[in-house]
Amino acid sequence: MPGVLLEMDAPDVPPPKAPDHGFVVSHQTVHLDIDFSTQSLTGCCELIILPQTKDLRTIKIDARQCAIQAGTVKVNEKAADFAYEDPMKLLEIPKQFDWSSGHFDLQKDRLKPLTGDAAGGSLVVTIPKGIKVEEVDGLSENSALAPTPRGSVAPLRSASIVLDGVVPLSATSNLAPKTATDQSPRYQPMTVSIPFSIKHFRDGLHFVGCSEADQRYPHVYTKHSMDPGVASCIFPCVDDPALRCTWDIHITCSRTLGGALKRRPAVRPHHKGLHHLLAKKGLTNGIVHPVVPTEDHEVPLSDEEKLLEMTVVCSGDLESETTDLEDGSKKTVSFTCQRSVGPQHIGFAIGPFEQVDLSEFREDEDDEKLGQGQTLPVLGYCLPGRADEVRHTCTPMAHALDHFLLAYGVYPFNECRFVFVDDQLRDVEHTASLSICSTRLLFSEKMIDPEYENTRILVHAIASQWIGVSIIPAEKSDRWITIGLSHFITGLFMKSLCGNNEYSFRQKTLSDRLVELDIERPSLHALGETLHLGQFELDFMTLKAPLVLFILDKRIIKASGTSGLARVISRMVMSANTGTVAESVVSTEGFRKSCEKATKYRQTEPFWNQWVLGAGCPRLSITQKFNKKRLCVELAIRQTQDTLPSQRKLKKESFMREFKEDVHGIYAGELQNAFTGPMTIRIHEADGTPYEHVVEIREGYAKFDIPYNTKYKRLKRNRRQKERMNAGAVDLNAEGGEDALYYCLGDVLQSPAEIQDWSLNEWDQDTEAKMDQESYEWIRVDADFEWICEKTFLSMPSYMYVSQLQQDRDVVAQQESMLFLKNQAPSHPLVSTFLIRTLMDTRYFHGIRVMAAEQMHRHATEVCSWVGFKQLKKAYQEFFCYPDTTKMPRPNDFRDKRAYKIEMAIPRGLSRIRDEKGHCTKTARHFLLDMLRFNDNSNNEYVDYFKIANLLTCLTDSLIPSEDAKDVNDEELDDREPREFQEKVFSELDRYRNMDEWANSYQNILTVTALDCKFRLMKAKIMPVDPLQFARYLHDGTSDFVRIKAFDCLIQLGYMTNKSVAALLLNHLSTDPSPYTREHLWGTLCFGLATIAFGEDKPADPVGGLIVEQDVNLDARKAQIARTTTIEGALAALKQELKDNSSLKDALWKSIESPVIEVHEQTDLLDICYVLCDVEDTWVIKLQYPLYWEVHHLGKVYLIC
Repeated sequence: MPGVLLEMDAPDVPPPKAPDHGFVVSHQTVHLDIDFSTQSLTGCCELIILPQTKDLRTIKIDARQCAIQAGTVKVNEKAADFAYEDPMKLLEIPKQFDWSSGHFDLQKDRLKPLTGDAAGGSLVVTIPKGIKVEEVDGLSENSALAPTPRGSVAPLRSASIVLDGVVPLSATSNLAPKTATDQSPRYQPMTVSIPFSIKHFRDGLHFVGCSEADQRYPHVYTKHSMDPGVASCIFPCVDDPALRCTWDIHITCSRTLGGALKRRPAVRPHHKGLHHLLAKKGLTNGIVHPVVPTEDHEVPLSDEEKLLEMTVVCSGDLESETTDLEDGSKKTVSFTCQRSVGPQHIGFAIGPFEQVDLSEFREDEDDEKLGQGQTLPVLGYCLPGRADEVRHTCTPMAHALDHFLLAYGVYPFNECRFVFVDDQLRDVEHTASLSICSTRLLFSEKMIDPEYENTRILVHAIASQWIGVSIIPAEKSDRWITIGLSHFITGLFMKSLCGNNEYSFRQKTLSDRLVELDIERPSLHALGETLHLGQFELDFMTLKAPLVLFILDKRIIKASGTSGLARVISRMVMSANTGTVAESVVSTEGFRKSCEKATKYRQTEPFWNQWVLGAGCPRLSITQKFNKKRLCVELAIRQTQDTLPSQRKLKKESFMREFKEDVHGIYAGELQNAFTGPMTIRIHEADGTPYEHVVEIREGYAKFDIPYNTKYKRLKRNRRQKERMNAGAVDLNAEGGEDALYYCLGDVLQSPAEIQDWSLNEWDQDTEAKMDQESYEWIRVDADFEWICEKTFLSMPSYMYVSQLQQDRDVVAQQESMLFLKNQAPSHPLVSTFLIRTLMDTRYFHGIRVMAAEQMHRHATEVCSWVGFKQLKKAYQEFFCYPDTTKMPRPNDFRDKRAYKIEMAIPRGLSRIRDEKGHCTKTARHFLLDMLRFNDNSNNEYVDYFKIANLLTCLTDSLIPSEDAKDVNDEELDDREPREFQEKVFSELDRYRNMDEWANSYQNILTVTALDCKFRLMKAKIMPVDPLQFARYLHDGTSDFVRIKAFDCLIQLGYMTNKSVAALLLNHLSTDPSPYTREHLWGTLCFGLATIAFGEDKPADPVGGLIVEQDVNLDARKAQIARTTTIEGALAALKQELKDNSSLKDALWKSIESPVIEVHEQTDLLDICYVLCDVEDTWVIKLQYPLYWEVHHLGKVYLIC
């Protein structure tokens, strides 16, 4: 519970939760034979288990969607009885039950064995009577090492990179002698052998390109999940993250692509009478029938494609690759993993992959730091033709690996590998030594826009090998540690790669986003239990956990002077590499203790209670006043997070999360009335000198008297300006002196000619007089970024924010000033002056300049004489046009990435300009159109897809009036220019959409953008609603990105209530072979339901131009408010709206019966039924009259049946 005091005497590293299995797994050997033509698998698993009790009689193992022949399971080479019923069959609705959507509760009850956390597996093996659990001599060499096998350690490496003089232990046997001090009973290991086969995959493996309709290169890869249940869909195992072991994996597949797609003999089941006869003899279900040979035939392939070599990439180290002795067209590839990992971290991929050596991009400096022979190979694998994209996308990966290795300790494996596959749901799945990545992350050297985020995702994949695969959470509630730490160290590497300003700007942006979202959400600790609900919960944890660790690191460094969390992480990695399995498990309390022990920082308990066990973020209301008599600044800070309105309007984007949390009973964490901790107050006094004061916040309201240091009057600003103009340029890098403090930024466009040419303004005399009377330049609260909070100054004048923008070199301070100018500053030519100077000063961080460009539209009004538009237009001409009188745009040149971001931001600012009637001005619209028409990318080394998409979006924005726009009058209706301009924009949208059909853009971004623009224009009634514009892209074979966008546009236009569209959407999200597509269509479905729940699918059009007023009773008004402000009211309204829509409910139940969807997908659809349908209390059972055949021997020649 939030706010509960922590137990100070808890152990530093508590052992993982012990499942009630009665044994632990020491080692597992997996043999798999993959058949591409039938998309099936046969194999055998051998588990070496260590009994933990002498009374062990049964061995429970997790197995799903397997078929296991009777009499094949063995324990210590002896046949063992077993009971097995495939739990995945629970996804199939029994044919004899005539169920409908009203019987959702019955199906949810049937799925409990698949969704619950009950210990024990579906395969129960009885130990044969001839085998006994025998205790062995504790001091003998045959004594089994119980729950902490030494196989968890990394292989021995040279001591040149050993931390604190401790050398990692080499891999040792799982059977080690017991010491005299450890007298717990030990038992002889047992070996359990389980042959199995899987003919149909719902989960676990995903095949791509194995059907004639799918023209992609065939390949297969494993699926993964944080929760148990997926690994056991591939092979029998103890699917529990707490039970980790070492692994040997042997994968058999065809040697070439042609051999992989050759049709295998089909299975022809015998007469069911044989099945009944065998069943009467006591054989278990899942019997594999004999194979009857049939004619072979191949999937059409070119001769070159048939000869492509099939490559197997798997977790662990490659041991051998041999040709199958019985079938020369097959090969067996063997891997071993000597570090103990859970089954969810064992992954592989098979396909005609090309190998790319990414180690060639390793920097010489890293080689020297690591020492000779200490570098690790970094390899990439991709489908044919994409090797160059892998090289470009993964260029920094070798440097990232070396950076983490030097900073935190030994890499837990011997290789770092990336394999890129199609259709994967998430961008990256983390397995031991192997990151299975989506091809969506790949981009060519001609691309700029995806570079930063995609690099961050891949760097995080490397970080997760240390924290996430090697080091795991003890409980679900501890997941925030591994997720937060892996993203935290990823951010630190990106800081070293991209600079401090990029890092600080991103952290500030994410912090503001978290303050906005962290309202009525569970605490970080409680959130770990709810990650199974959907990606939205993981996204929130990914946002909050690294930020909490970021401010913890700031506080530790400032208070103790140590290296912060880096030291804690290094010790965790060293313990995981050199210790037992238990030392690679981290808990919330254990991590807190480690922080205290490693950094000597003693304030972790209140920090944990507020930021980890508690929920929400502080909101600070700040007042300041200078006391001349006492020569101090009186500062008051009040926390107002408990005064937030109880009712807020629901958003369609968060409807899925709200409804899932409501259905599953997830409640908000306890609201923190007061956050405590140190805070840095920085006052820039009259002489420009910053003075820092560290205060301690202990209550919800705190008041401080901060001493004032300056003893003489402040220099006047107008005199300072004249001195600078007379002195000329000032060295910005000069140390000391007032010139290094005053007007260091934003001092461009200062000459009289420039002021006149750019229509700039200066402070009036009254404002300058007020500024001269101030005793300090500006005040910053939390100057060292040690809080995640919202700060509001109630009485700080706007000119102090301007001083902060121009004189404070901290990008976070500049960002705070820009946010003030955006949210609170009025429309004024003077504010536009500051913004244009910020935009034109290239010394500012590009993110600040982008903010300036996007804000200038607020000052492009008739009251300001349209100065914002004039300055924005002139800025574009200065940067990107020829200097002659024509002002023609120059050809694209994206080599300067900072200038490219400005070139993208200026059109966004222009598109938001509105006149007094709420419409974009004619000059701004035509200027945007000219940007698009004169776009020339012929000599640019980079593609301009994103620039074109941005301009198309901006043109669409310029056509859509503001929400409070006034209706046009008769004179304006006669003006043909707006309509002609609209037709020109429509033509441009169709032109680029057609171009994309002939020559595909990156992820079809031009078609996706064109569809989005048309949808928005139809929604705003600028373009006639035409669903066929989108329906043409719904057929199979269309790009996933385009198909998802087409469905999204139709649903947002209100076609969720259309029977055909709703049925088609449900059909696609339940039958599409791509998990990525199904997941996004599920989001589209929830968005459409949100539209109906909020009542937005019924636009109130005026009749005949008249407004019809009706008496609305009070209950109806309350219901309307409830459906838009509370999730309970929204769900009640949704049920009421769709109560008679039987076709939607039928389509919903049909999608539940789909043989393609996975467990969580069927659960999601059943949750929709829970909201829409009433529970049926009766159903029809269909019974087929049984027909049994029996044979009686009558002692004669003939038989009577």
